Parts: sequence; C-alpha cells; structure tokens
Amino acid sequence: MKKAIPFTISALAFVSLSFSVVAQQPGTVASSIPKTQVSESATADANADAQKLYNSGIALSEAGKIDEAINVLKQALKIRPEDAPTHFQLGMTYSKSKSYKEAFDSFKRATHYKPDWAEAHFRLGMMSYVLGKESQALEEYQKLQELKSPYANTLYRIIQDENGNGNVEINAVPPARTDSTRKNIKSETPSKPAETNKANVGAAANTNSLVESAPRQPVDSTKNNGGGTPINKPSAPSTAASDPAIKSSTSDSQPLTEIYRVGVGDVLDIRLLNSATNRSTLYTVIGGGVIDFPVAGGPIAVAGLTAEEIQARISAELKRRAVEEGAQVSVGVRQYSSHAVTVTGLVASPGTRFLRREAVPLYVLLSESQLRNDAGRVMILRAGTQGQPLDLGDPATLNTTVMHGDVVNVTGRPQEFYYIAGRINYPGQKPFQPGITLLQAILAAGGTSRNENNIEISRAGSDGRLVTTKFSLKQIKAGSVADPKLQPGDRIEVLR
Repeated sequence: MKKAIPFTISALAFVSLSFSVVAQQPGTVASSIPKTQVSESATADANADAQKLYNSGIALSEAGKIDEAINVLKQALKIRPEDAPTHFQLGMTYSKSKSYKEAFDSFKRATHYKPDWAEAHFRLGMMSYVLGKESQALEEYQKLQELKSPYANTLYRIIQDENGNGNVEINAVPPARTDSTRKNIKSETPSKPAETNKANVGAAANTNSLVESAPRQPVDSTKNNGGGTPINKPSAPSTAASDPAIKSSTSDSQPLTEIYRVGVGDVLDIRLLNSATNRSTLYTVIGGGVIDFPVAGGPIAVAGLTAEEIQARISAELKRRAVEEGAQVSVGVRQYSSHAVTVTGLVASPGTRFLRREAVPLYVLLSESQLRNDAGRVMILRAGTQGQPLDLGDPATLNTTVMHGDVVNVTGRPQEFYYIAGRINYPGQKPFQPGITLLQAILAAGGTSRNENNIEISRAGSDGRLVTTKFSLKQIKAGSVADPKLQPGDRIEVLR
C-alpha cells in the first residue's frame, strides 16, 4: 500500500499533463471552430437582442409609455443603427408625444436606409408639412409619385389644404395591409404598422390645460427651394367621385351651441363595437386636419366635421374596402383642444378655456373662470375687433355667445352718476347703481321738499341730443305707471 500511493499521484499528474497538452494541440475541437462562424453567431445574437428591444418598444408605445418606448428603441438602434423599421417606429413614437422635429429626423433616416419604402416617405412628407418644410413635403410627394404609391394622392390633398381647415376629401388612400402582405415585405415594415398611431397622447389630459399645436404653414408656390428655382404646386392627381355617404349630415341651420366640429389637436375616441378587437383607441387630429386610421386604409380628413359625420365617413370607407363589415363605428371626442377662448381681467382663474361646442353662452365661461366681486363689465375681442363694453348686471350680456378665438376681458365698472335737482331735499350728483329706479333715486336724495308731483327725466339720445320724459310721482306710487329704471348720466328735475 505504501508503494501504491506514489504511483497514484504520478498517474494523476500524467493525466493532468495529458489534458494540458491536448488542449494546446492545434486541430483539436476547441481550436478548430472558424472565426467566421463565431462572428456570425455573435451577429445573430445581437440581431435577436435588437429585435426583442424593437418589439418591446412597440408594446410600450402602444401602452402609452412613450418615454420608455423611445429609450428602448434607441437601444435597439445602438445594435442595428441602419435598421429602417426601427427608425420608422421611433418616428411614430415621437409623433405621439408631439416631438415633430425628432419624428422628422427618424423618418428621414428610415427613408435613407430604405429608399423605396413608400410609407416612410409619406410620414416624412407629413412631418415636413407640419413643420413648415414645404420644399421637403413636395419632394416626398414627388418621390411617392415615382414609387407609384397611393400615398402620393393622400399627401397631395393634405399639402393642398391651404386654408388650414382640413375640409378635404381623401378618395384614394393606401390599402390596408394584411398579415400575408406583411410576410412578403418583412424587411419593409415594422411588425405592427397598423397599430402605430394608437393612444397618440396616452390618456386624455385635463380640458383646462393649454395644449400646444405644432407650427404648420401652408404650401406657398411663390417661395423658392433654396436654389432660386420656384416651387411649383404638384398637378392634381385623378380621384374618384365623392362618396355621398360621407357628405355632411349636420344641418347648417343647427345652432352653434349644439354642435362641435373637430379641429387640429382634438383627440378622438373611435371604437369598432362589433369587431373582434372591441377596445377604445385614441387618435389625435394632426396638422392638415387628419387622423391616421390604418383599418380604413390610412389618413382620413376629419377637421371641420362633427363626430356623427366622422362616424359616417369611417363607416363608408370600411364598407368600401370590405373590412370590418359587421362592425358598428362609434366616434366621440375624448379631449377638446382646438376651440380655445382666453379669459383675462377680474376673474379668479384667468387663462385659456377650451369649448365643447362651436359657441357657448358667456355665463358658462364666466362660471368656470369665477368672477371677482369688483367685476362689472366685459368686453369681447373677436377677429381683432373689440366690441362694446357690456354690463354684467344685464341678463342679455350673460347670454352672449362666445366662439373660438375670442378674448374675453372682464373689467370693473367705472364710477357713474346721475344728477337730481329742483324741489328735492338733497340735490346734486349721485353715484349710479345698476337697476336703480326713479322713486329710489328721489328717496336717496331725501325726498321732495314739498308735496311735489311732476318729475322730468332728461336723457341723451342716440344723436347726443337730450330727450325729456315727464312722470307723475302719484301715478308711480299708486302703481298705475311703472317706476322707470335710470341710466348713467340721467338728469332728474323735481317740479311743482
């Protein structure tokens, strides 16, 4: 046994040495893997990681977690910096947060790495239009024409809406992509392009908060494209006849206080009630007055229409495309941001208010703004023209309608007077209070010095001349004649 122990140790040392020698021998399994295979394996792993980040970014964007989605998509681009779909999805996510400059840059990179991607060119054209980059918008339109894409027709109609009202017909819009289509153009589009515009603002904000719209300039054919060559408007593409099903269903005679026409910045809640995916989705009306509604084929012009008219338009488009045929469309306004009124002056809560109708009575606006005790008059600035001061004590003033763009300035009532003389105990200048009557004015002046009956009120007429009216104090006290209300500046004289 004493001799076996050293033999065992020696054997173990030999085995260890043998393994060491084998590991260092060229041509063994460990050293025979080509470097190209290792590189391809690492690349495949990196692509898998980038794809996971990309899919996660889409999910976060759809869930309304915009900041997180942007960060995740940027991480994916660190791995695959030339991946056009990831740049495209980042642009869509930036659009939801109204970061239009960043969205423009992302779409531009997507078109750089995928020059024949029509939808990316369309998005770049849209962002160019929103940011006032007119020449870039026209370049994208021309590129879409070269690609023979239906998006060219849609972009044309948007950039031609020079009045900014969004009331344009979109008769030719790109067809909705099916799952089989996506498989054939896997390298062209993100994994879920039809869902990228959902929840454009995450959740509805407080209706009293100020929602800013991106600057938007109409296309001007007189401007130059930086190189001295005038920018010519594109020729109008051929379109189909207007669909009578999407014509206005709201009577023009309907009171403005009963309707609301959607504008840029509003957030719509559009639901397909009988669809397999019966869930609420939010769509922001972007520059040009359109929403991106992929189920109906892409951008749809909605500005200037009521919710009922938008509902009819979408239903007609779904029917025309034979998609979601059994679905009933429901359209509502989730966030009102396009009809703004500014309230200033003697109110507890000055600032911007958003209307939920085309026009609302003044008292609705003032009740939300909370009048101060020293408020007495209001002036409404409309279309750059200041109206006459209105007395807040007059019921007719409170029923005055306020419209989008108005500036409502609440002021105090200036000190006003009436004048009383003649056979009165305390004649002179008296402070005027709204609603004061003749009999009240006489009592406030100490009453008549004797049992006088005849009273004259002289008041300036529309031409500035005085008009005098006689009253009998006995008849007023007997109730046979109404006690007349005074006006500022009235001259009262008590006679025999």
